[in-house]
Amino acid sequence: MDPHSTSWSGLRSDLLLNIANRLDSRIDRLCFRAVCYSWRSVLPTPSRRSASPSPPLKLPFPMGSNPHRNRRRRGYFNLVESTVYCIQPLKKISDTWKTSKCWLIRIEETKEPGKVRLMDPLSRLESENLSPRLPRGLNLLDYRASEITKVYDLRFVGNSKIPELDFPEVLSVHVMKVAVCSEGAGFAVMAIDTAGQLSIWRKGDKKWNRISNGREGAFYNDVVYHNAKFYAVDDSGLTISVDLSLKITLVTPAMTRPGYNRHNSLAKRLVSSLGDLFLLDRDFDPENEFLAGFNSDSDEDVLPTYFHVYKLNEEKRKWVSVKSLGNRVMFVGDHCTFSVSAQEYRGCKKNCIYYNERGSFCGDLVEYHPGGDAALFDMDDCSAKMLSGVFSYSGLFWPPPSWIVTGVATR
Repeated sequence: MDPHSTSWSGLRSDLLLNIANRLDSRIDRLCFRAVCYSWRSVLPTPSRRSASPSPPLKLPFPMGSNPHRNRRRRGYFNLVESTVYCIQPLKKISDTWKTSKCWLIRIEETKEPGKVRLMDPLSRLESENLSPRLPRGLNLLDYRASEITKVYDLRFVGNSKIPELDFPEVLSVHVMKVAVCSEGAGFAVMAIDTAGQLSIWRKGDKKWNRISNGREGAFYNDVVYHNAKFYAVDDSGLTISVDLSLKITLVTPAMTRPGYNRHNSLAKRLVSSLGDLFLLDRDFDPENEFLAGFNSDSDEDVLPTYFHVYKLNEEKRKWVSVKSLGNRVMFVGDHCTFSVSAQEYRGCKKNCIYYNERGSFCGDLVEYHPGGDAALFDMDDCSAKMLSGVFSYSGLFWPPPSWIVTGVATR
């Protein structure tokens, strides 16, 4: 053996710890420990780190006034965190034309050690019928497991003995979108309720702070945390930013493009990508003249959906139209948005938007599987199709690829 060479397993413990402390995500630390026994003996199993402070966070209820809420209803909101992962095989796949080159899944860790919930990355639904199709464990030396994004939700926990929630009152305990700031000593949660109202809670606050953009009847569509501030957009396209001191800044005024349909509730989504902020404005009115061509007999699989894409120019206070995403791929879920590079995540189609066509509560919950309502908008030809009908890209969410089901990648 070359006396000048050093085995990886023989690296000094202080050097190993120095490297491990530079790994941000829990999955990266788990992969680091999987290399060999000596590395596992130096680095302890990473704890379940959450954005929420310890002890477990209980946020005030209600978020605001709601005529449907029972005045005797008492409880609180729990902040729930889940993670979207991309799994890729490290070994060569022989049947690439049959199976996806990567697999996206959202995982929520439970209070029970070793137990997780498998979730649809694009909807709020849990995939109960997915677990039996997967191996009991994955050897992290055979796969590249990447953490793509954190997803947050607020779940109501009642503590009063009054009648069960009826449908109208459900609206007072349901939250449409949640964004979290957990940088440094600051911790804050911004949320949009079912009335389209925007509120923020900061660590130490006794109640939610209602945020207004000054426009009467404003209905917020989305909120994200981007570049140390919260950004929110309403149904008119008016965009504001809010910092932790509750300073509200008008980022862009309402949009005035021809044919603009501001009444398409929840049609606008914000996506933070590589330091830029994008606005995806979905047009899905089948009677819209612009979309009429998508109902042609030549392609019955094409959906009457179009995405107008804009990138924020904050200096000029405007959304600038974008015709191509390049190698970027964007995902628009019911309660989260994220972006990846098609070059880094093989199996994702570049210059495309993956989105939930029907929404969480439109499908058959018994037969539902991840990506069951997923569709793909291709910016190259401005067409939208259900993902299940897009050859070679349909397996991004379902079914689990053969190299996952067998527990090893095929050679």
